[in-house]
Amino acid sequence: MNDIKRLLAEALNEESTPMTVDPSEDVARGHRHLVRRRTALVGGLAAAALLVGGGAVLLGSGATGDDDRTTDLARTVVQETTTAPAPVTQQVTLVAYTGKQPKGYKVAQVPDGWEIQGGTPSSLVIAPKDAKDKDPNSFLDKIAVLSTSSDTPPESLREGTPVPIGSVTGYYRADAGGGTQILTYQDTASGRWVDVQIPPSLHWGADRIAEFAAGVTVVGGAGDSHG
Repeated sequence: MNDIKRLLAEALNEESTPMTVDPSEDVARGHRHLVRRRTALVGGLAAAALLVGGGAVLLGSGATGDDDRTTDLARTVVQETTTAPAPVTQQVTLVAYTGKQPKGYKVAQVPDGWEIQGGTPSSLVIAPKDAKDKDPNSFLDKIAVLSTSSDTPPESLREGTPVPIGSVTGYYRADAGGGTQILTYQDTASGRWVDVQIPPSLHWGADRIAEFAAGVTVVGGAGDSHG
């Protein structure tokens, strides 16, 4: 009987003694599982972005905490992968002119793909080779070099932003709506003032217009373009 009581007492003591459990291994396993889950999610989204190639994929998630940060990271990867740079508008380049010189002017350069439509003692017209409008008296969407009227007030000739043209100074101005640009300068050979009108389709700045104007020479004292 005493042995039975002793065994029962020992059993009760073992049940009442608290057991010490080390949780570190469980925590490590959970951390490794979370890392693998994040890596798989981001890698899968990046691959999907490469296949789509057009727009960003936005994911909705009801999760919070670490899952939200993982979703934000994935969204950033997709957006950076699928965003393309905006196209850049190129200026039309200048090339040497080797054709017949027009009446009233000598031309050194023309825009690439453009030709001289006509020249008179008062005007020079240059247009695209494939232009439907072949009328040299029409200036719309063309380069027009016009000798200014001899009775133009001198102060109006110098309106605009000063721009160097070789050894002389030109005066640049542009329509507020981004339309026709005009560069006015005095031709050194003839002493005449000249207006160079440039269409927006060339995408030229003041420096490129000045480069073109430097290659235009008035020959024989071109006449007035208007009275």
